[in-house]
This record gives sequence, structure tokens and C-alpha cells, in this order.
Amino acid sequence: MTGRTLWPKFVLGLLAVRFICAECKVQSGTLTFGGPRGKEESQWKFISKFGYAIGTGRYEIRLRLGDALEQDQVLPRPTLEIFLDEDWPQHAHIPACRRAQDIPARKTHGTLAPGQLGLWGPWEVSMLYQTVRSHIWYFALSDCPDEFARRMSGSRNFSYTIDYEIRWRQFDESELSLEMRYMPVATVLVLVILTAMACWFVAKSQSMRHSTGKLHPVVRSLLFAMGLQWASQALHLIHLWAYERNGRGLPIADGFAEVLFMLSQVGAASLLIAIAQGYSLLRSNLSEVELLVPVVAVVSVLHVALVACGKLQTEDFKYHENEGLIGWILLSVRLSLFAWFRSGIQMLRSSGGLKLQSFLGMFEIVGSAYFLAFPTIFVLVQVLAPYLQHPVLQTALLAIQTASWLWLADLFLSKRGSYFQISELSASMLPGVGWNCYNHKKVM
Repeated sequence: MTGRTLWPKFVLGLLAVRFICAECKVQSGTLTFGGPRGKEESQWKFISKFGYAIGTGRYEIRLRLGDALEQDQVLPRPTLEIFLDEDWPQHAHIPACRRAQDIPARKTHGTLAPGQLGLWGPWEVSMLYQTVRSHIWYFALSDCPDEFARRMSGSRNFSYTIDYEIRWRQFDESELSLEMRYMPVATVLVLVILTAMACWFVAKSQSMRHSTGKLHPVVRSLLFAMGLQWASQALHLIHLWAYERNGRGLPIADGFAEVLFMLSQVGAASLLIAIAQGYSLLRSNLSEVELLVPVVAVVSVLHVALVACGKLQTEDFKYHENEGLIGWILLSVRLSLFAWFRSGIQMLRSSGGLKLQSFLGMFEIVGSAYFLAFPTIFVLVQVLAPYLQHPVLQTALLAIQTASWLWLADLFLSKRGSYFQISELSASMLPGVGWNCYNHKKVM
């Protein structure tokens, strides 16, 4: 390899090493508690969750009172309640002020002292121990009064706001939650592979352009869809870089990364469906493929909307980006696209010759595997431990999407391949030479 092709990989490798242990998570926000005859639920607030690896992890929390107290009002001293992932689903069915006792909370950090007059209270530090397996721990603040608090003089029937900051550390001082621990490495690895693939793809495309006169739209579409995933991974790295600096990341970059990754998947599915419907095989114009363009537009908008809805989900029961109803909608859409793909294959089988039949055999197998990959993985991860669901789902989707680009690029650009030989891609653009797509042969 030349120096020009090696230096980007070297730089990305350094970034990978930098991100492995650098990303941190800092959760901050403002909570409102209590009020006159307030409901019990208003005295208990979920904060966030964090996945700890086996070993001794720790957390740090501090509070700040948002409003000045009246003379007869008691200084609030909330309790931090910490629940294990295997116990957490029970909390919705138990009264708020009974959760720590009835679930129960595996750890409580009592009487946290909030700062007043705009000042933060002291950092409260404590440990969490895990010896059997990794877990996700759920953190909540409770202002439910205990017997000691009820005996104190002063009013407690008032509402107040509290600012909080909380941060977590693993046994090895890493501040990265367990389910995200290896995602920076996976992101950099995929970005390096996509960059190498893009260089190879552009070189092969230029060679094809010199021999045929111009690039076929399926080749340009593939390059564009690959570019969407490349941009997605680049934005995700920017998000991780910001996460390292401020513990919060760049939500805009992360959101756009998710959108672009979804659109790259829609792009791959659209190419497979277009070919299954005969584009470049029996039809020369994309407009001849009935409903393809409007359906793809609707599916793209739907995927973007689902990403936006996923970002608005709260963390309490969210283990990955496609959690709950969003994931099941995506599963239904992918199965519908798979049915459309299969119907096109069946129509092609009845209208093509032996070479086309030979091509369709492998094309159907690989295309079906692509469409069924997400539904299969999505269903399987439901049985995994919560901390495994996100890394398994995301890593599998990244691997499948990247492998699909490699297969499609080889399909489109290999001059010895069956698709290249029976499709418009092999047609020379020299004067006097055309393509009869219905008879699969060049005509003079």
C-alpha cells in the first residue's frame, strides 16, 4: 500500500485507542418534588441507568436546591435508591414510596444534602459490588418522608426543584456504561473498512466508466448509499469525541448519525427491490418499476420519524435504539419489503432465460438474508440480558450492512459475474451499440 492509503487508517487507529477508555457519561438535570397534598408519585423521580461490569464500581452525586426556602420550611434531603435490572420491571406496579422496601432497592444512599443559594452540595461517593455477572443499575431520587423526617418540625407541604449531577465509574476507572463499552472500537473499525471499500469501489467504478462510457445508475446509487453509512459513522465518532470532553456528547450529531444509518439501510433495500422488479434486467428506466419511488420515499420518511421517536423515549425501559413499539414497526416494514422483494423474484423467474434463472438463485438467497436479518436479530436480542441487547443488535446490524455493501459492489462491478453479463451494466456506450434488455443481448 502507498503512504496515501495508510495514513488515514493510522489516524483512525489512534482515534480508536483514544476512545476505548475516554468516553464518559455525566447525567444532569432538574427534578420537581412534592407540593400541597401532592401525589405520592411526585415524591419519587427516576434519574438514569448505568451498566457496571464485574468488579467494584462507584458513583458520585451532588445536589443543588433550585429555590430559596421559607423560614418554616424543612430543608429537603432526598434519598438515592438503586435497583438491579432484574428487579426494575416491578417498580411500575408498586406505590412510589414503597418501592425501596418492596422491590427492594439493592442499595440506598440516604439523606443527601443539597446545596443552597446557588451552590452545589458536596459530592457523595459510594460503591457497587458485582461478583457473578454484569448488571444495569437504575438510579432514582426519593423524597418520601421516613419516620425521622415526619417527627421534624417545620413544613414539608411545598414543591421545590433540585438540580442534580451524577457520574459513574467502572472498576477500571472507565466512565463508559457497559452496553456502550466496545461500541467506539466497533464504530472506528467499520469506518476504516468503509473507507477502504470506498477507495476500492471508486477505483473499480472509474475503470468501468472508461470501458462503458458512463456509470449505470445502480452503481451511483450504491456509492451514495455507502456514503450515507460512512457519514453516519463519522458523525457518531464526532459524538463520541464530544462525549469524551463533556460527558454528554452532541445529541444533534448522534441523531443525524442514526438517521443516516437508517437511510443507508433503506438505500440497500431499495436497490435489491428495484433489481428484483426487473430494473436493469427487463426494464431500462426506474420509472417503469411500479410504485418504487413513492414507496421508498414513504419508507424513508417513516424511518426518520421512528429515529426521532426513539430519541424521545425515556431511559427507564430502553435497552437499545429500536426498543418497544418502534422496533416492532421496523420489523413489520422490513417484512413487508421482503414480501415485495420475493414477489418480484417470482415474476422474474417466469420471464427470463437460463442465465437469468441462474443469477436469481443466489440473488434471492442473499437478498432474503438481508431483509430477514433485522427481524431475526431484533427478536433474538429480546431474550438476552439487558446490558447485552444494545451491543449485540448494533454490532450485528453494522456487520450485516457493511457486508451487504461488499457483496453489492462485487455484484455490480465484477465483469465476470452473472449479473454484470445479463444486465445493462455490460452494455457499451460506444456509438452504434445499444442494449436490448428484453432479450439480454447487445444490438447493433
